[in-house]
Amino acid sequence: MNFKEALKDRTFMLLGLLFTLFFLFKMIPRLDAGKPTYWPTIIFLTCILMNMLCNIYLSPFLKKPDERMRSLRSKAIFYSYFAALIYFSAASALIMLEVTQVPTHLLLMDSIGLAGLTPSLLLLLFFKKSVPRSS
Repeated sequence: MNFKEALKDRTFMLLGLLFTLFFLFKMIPRLDAGKPTYWPTIIFLTCILMNMLCNIYLSPFLKKPDERMRSLRSKAIFYSYFAALIYFSAASALIMLEVTQVPTHLLLMDSIGLAGLTPSLLLLLFFKKSVPRSS
């Protein structure tokens, strides 16, 4: 086994690890915890990292598409559509009512991050639920 074959299935994991290390050592010290932009930025980057981790876990099962994975994927997309509507409605309400000090672009960025994370999380949950447990 050569180096290229060993890294073949670990591309997403290495990218996630590099992004996590970059995030921990470069981004967090630069963020000011007292500003209203701190938590929205942390939420968005956490959504990206969680999406990578879900894709790492599910990548072996998504490579060989079968009928069960297609049905789970369509179910996850169906439910995530309504979740995205809720995310964007809540962000719109916060923007229109001017309840928060968080800038508008960060609220929309968090909504996009959550809308992108939801299908992966739902697919992971549906997949774990559909796999029979061995006793």
